[in-house]
Amino acid sequence: MKWITYDKIDQVPKDWDELAGSNIFLTRDFLYHLERVNPCSQAYHRLEDHVCRPKAVYVDYTLKLDIFTYSLVSHKIPLRIMGIPCSVAKPGFSAAAGCENELWQHFQSRKGAKLILNCSQKLPGKAGKTLPTCRLQLKWSSFEEYLQAMRSSYRCRTNKAVRKWHGVQVDILPPAEFNQNMYLLYEAVYTRSTVKLEKLSIDFFRSLTPKARLIRATYKEQLLGFSVIVENDDELVFLFTGFDYQLNHQFDIYYNLLLEILRFGIANSYAVIDFGQTAEETKLKLGAQLFDFAMYIGHSNPIINWAANRVLGALSYRAPSAPYRVFKTGGQNTEN
Repeated sequence: MKWITYDKIDQVPKDWDELAGSNIFLTRDFLYHLERVNPCSQAYHRLEDHVCRPKAVYVDYTLKLDIFTYSLVSHKIPLRIMGIPCSVAKPGFSAAAGCENELWQHFQSRKGAKLILNCSQKLPGKAGKTLPTCRLQLKWSSFEEYLQAMRSSYRCRTNKAVRKWHGVQVDILPPAEFNQNMYLLYEAVYTRSTVKLEKLSIDFFRSLTPKARLIRATYKEQLLGFSVIVENDDELVFLFTGFDYQLNHQFDIYYNLLLEILRFGIANSYAVIDFGQTAEETKLKLGAQLFDFAMYIGHSNPIINWAANRVLGALSYRAPSAPYRVFKTGGQNTEN
């Protein structure tokens, strides 16, 4: 078997998508979009067997990242990251069974500091924890049925938010409708985020895949906020949001945007919603569950590599541990 590296996604054979599978963000089309709107020294690697069939693929890119993101210390270094260069809760690689070691060895041969993000497939190295994603299985035929399945305290919280949403106009729009006012709200959320990776351009949003939609909320022509969702087979992925912080308390904008994603998911018969990797407690209180991702770090300098892996635990993310029993059990409506 041999590895082939490409500098441009249009050079990559179409059979790349066979391994991308149900991960739309790892497909050639989406990577082409990112290469155009978010250039960050992307490279594409493909392992092929003796008959030129793909056995493993991955994309990596360079970014200056705070390696102590999940701790109180701050120190930014240039990193080569194996991942999707747009902060999405999906892996940037896929390997056929038995090819994990080849993928690991190839990435470890890259020069400098290295990071693998959002890994759900076990690799040979020492793993740490990165942000988990929040996923909600959709078991209801309507939003009202979802509400009735909730325990009373959670249903009360949700209904309180819905009342604040009275009179708000919600529109489902194609990505081309994304405008400068929406982008300013995205920038406001990005600025306040404690976990910053790459800041995306307005063109990223405007030219997203046709499988993306904007959920836009306005009140008397005042833009309150928006969410970007993407169809990924039978999964609905919450990608990004932006909202007016000054009006958030009055309208409970963020919570209601999550509810609008839930409404859309149920109405369009998706099996699951991936709510993403931030604001876990809010999403857990909607009934989502945490799904862990691993991260791996490395360095081409063996001494630095040894030291970095020794402190991997300190660099890892610690998810909230409080259990939330959102839904009724056996018809009993007992509370936490």
